[in-house]
Amino acid sequence: MFNHQLSQEQEKETREALKVEEIVNLPPQLQDFWSNIPPDVELTDEMFENIKAFLLQNRGEKENFCLIQGDFGATFYLVSWCFKNGFVPIYLTTKRVAKEVVRSDGTVELLKVFRHGRFRRYILCR
Repeated sequence: MFNHQLSQEQEKETREALKVEEIVNLPPQLQDFWSNIPPDVELTDEMFENIKAFLLQNRGEKENFCLIQGDFGATFYLVSWCFKNGFVPIYLTTKRVAKEVVRSDGTVELLKVFRHGRFRRYILCR
C-alpha cells in the first residue's frame, strides 16, 4: 500500500537487504482506493476488506513484508492488522536535501530532492 511505484534502487534493496523474492503490487482497483481514500468520511473495517483479502490471498510461505504508506489513519489501521495477522509492515525512509535559490526579485525558491534511504520495519510500543 504505497502511492507511488518503487524505484529501481528501492526494488534492488528489497531483493538484497530484505531477501524479497517477489514483489506483488496492488491491482489497479485497490491501488486507486488506497491512493484516494476520501478525507471527508470516517474509516471503517469494511473499507479495507478487499485489501485484507488481497493480502491473505497473496501470502507467501516465508516472511511477508507489506509496504504501507499513505493516509495516516488507513496506514495505522493496516499496520495494526498486519501485526495481528503475521505480516511484517514496513515503510520507506528518505534523505532530503533542500536548496534555497534567492531570485533577483527577492523571492526564495525552495528545491527539495528526496533520495531513497532504506526500508524500516514498523515497531509496536510495548
